[in-house]
Amino acid sequence: MKKFVFGVMLAVIGLMFAAICFVHALCNPWNYNGIDGLLGSFLGTDTLIPFVISLLVLIAGVVICGREAYRRK
Repeated sequence: MKKFVFGVMLAVIGLMFAAICFVHALCNPWNYNGIDGLLGSFLGTDTLIPFVISLLVLIAGVVICGREAYRRK
């Protein structure tokens, strides 16, 4: 049960930071060396790497939750 709670906490933290990076990139449109759109906004506001890291944390939390939820005892 402790690992499941840890996985939920990781997933929630990853989701929060990913949402913050996503909203920040959407609210600040940018043209980064001819790259427009969401990728240009991520690159221009320097939030691409934190967004990817937060998505990896989110995925790790979901994997931990899935392993603990369907583990055979």
